[in-house]
Amino acid sequence: MKMAIDPEVIPPSNNKGSRAGRYVPKWAIYTSSGIGVLVLVGLIKTLLPLIGMACLLAFIWSQSTTNRRY
Repeated sequence: MKMAIDPEVIPPSNNKGSRAGRYVPKWAIYTSSGIGVLVLVGLIKTLLPLIGMACLLAFIWSQSTTNRRY
């Protein structure tokens, strides 16, 4: 006489079944983060000179429009 194992009695010990659809390879994460860093550095390199130029122009404009009496 063989004993049949009821599948509901055995608890699921591994979580491979729940992770099956959500697996993302590590190389994809590293590649996307590297591309994100490059895009961020490019944006900073583009925007910093523009912000500096705007501040400089604002300072020059404020100095040129003030009324000075010598």
